[in-house]
Amino acid sequence: MTCDRLLLATGNSPQGHRIAQSLGSKIEPTAPSLFTFTIPEQKLTALAGVSVPVAQLKLTVPGPDASDPKAQIKAQIKAQIKLHQSGPLLITHWGLSGPAVLKLSAWGARALKASGYKAQLQVNWLPEHHPGEIQAQLEAGRREAPRRQIINHRPFSFPQRLWEHWVGRAGIAPDQRWAELSNKAIQRLAQELYQGEYAIQGKGVFKDEFVTCGGVALGGVNFKTMESKACAGLHFAGEILDIDGVTGGFNFQSAWTTGWLAGQAIAHHPSDQSP
Repeated sequence: MTCDRLLLATGNSPQGHRIAQSLGSKIEPTAPSLFTFTIPEQKLTALAGVSVPVAQLKLTVPGPDASDPKAQIKAQIKAQIKLHQSGPLLITHWGLSGPAVLKLSAWGARALKASGYKAQLQVNWLPEHHPGEIQAQLEAGRREAPRRQIINHRPFSFPQRLWEHWVGRAGIAPDQRWAELSNKAIQRLAQELYQGEYAIQGKGVFKDEFVTCGGVALGGVNFKTMESKACAGLHFAGEILDIDGVTGGFNFQSAWTTGWLAGQAIAHHPSDQSP
């Protein structure tokens, strides 16, 4: 089969990548992007549906040699990738989701794949407050309501179920009163609020990733026509390209724009013009 021009818009299909590669294009390794985090912690997942408008996340992904002998420790630490993101956060039946998590998964897509989707997530649930301010407000709660049970008096405005989760994670009994709270216990509770640690053990259980990063390397594409620099007449559009945005909307727009550019270039190819 022969043709003058060919448009590949095969998404993340390996077959499309093989065709592009056979015609001279470089293919960047692929990995799922825009997915949720699986955190098998029953006390967290029991809060499914609870959300916060803004949380600050810090993702630490170990290097691909994390399972090597102790002699590789220094190399492992150097290979770690640390990413930060903030935004709305949603607790699900399997872990965490929401815009902040999806953006982190996009920036760390390849590193997370290399680590087998095992990483450490640090959550600051109250980014609008300085750590010292959080501890001070907890100490104020002890002074203001010494006889009340801790779970029934929240110094901050957030869902009651989430407050109970933090109290339990800090090792504080649900019926304990504020007057009985030691300084060390307050420090532990404060740390849960601004520096809670959660172990990621996989990505979304329903294969819910929205897009794939990787694909046809952008350096080999003319962005005015979406034509391959290695093979005249070969054009690309959509997810086959190594383009992935941090939201679904960006990826839709990329597909529409690259498709329009490629279509225009093919329709107005010089060889089709009358003399």
